[in-house]
Amino acid sequence: MALTFDGSNNTIGGLAVGGLPDGVVQIADLGATSGKNGPILQIEATNVAATSSFAFTTAAAGVATPATVTITSSAANSKFLVSGMISGEGSTADYEIGFFLVRIIGGSATAINVGTASGNSKAISQIKNQGYYQQNAASTTSSNTFAPYLDSPSQSAGTAITYAIYLMGMNANGTFYVNRTVDNSDHAGHERPSTHITVQEVAV
Repeated sequence: MALTFDGSNNTIGGLAVGGLPDGVVQIADLGATSGKNGPILQIEATNVAATSSFAFTTAAAGVATPATVTITSSAANSKFLVSGMISGEGSTADYEIGFFLVRIIGGSATAINVGTASGNSKAISQIKNQGYYQQNAASTTSSNTFAPYLDSPSQSAGTAITYAIYLMGMNANGTFYVNRTVDNSDHAGHERPSTHITVQEVAV
């Protein structure tokens, strides 16, 4: 269809993108074509520099870390690209701590980007990276990075969705110290890393 210009009404007709004749680009017009995802609609992030601590157990439900962010969908059935990093040190050996991603909608939490649980084997996203050696659980932090994971919650526009990095003990209870070492001494070798989580809404 040929382009038409109406100078009296300041409109352009005949465009393949449907929202332009009335001067508005519709989100639906920017969506995916040929099975590909569309553009980024919005980004929400939480960046945490402060230190904190919390207790954890071996319960499979885990406990939320400060790497938590809420995003409200701007379009129906959007996908969400989640990435982040959690830093700190636990009072137990590093291999006793597991991290996993969680999506919360309307108070209902669902673990995402995890393996398949089997018997006593727990479903997690990853084990805590080893900071120095397993006997050192007092003065050496490490950071776990979550590569971008594309989540498809299939929700309507206007839905508040919380994404968070959760933690649970694999075979022991303990305390996790965010962005600091366990002993927290004023020492050049006791580092202070950071934590963050970022969510991008992707049009479909």
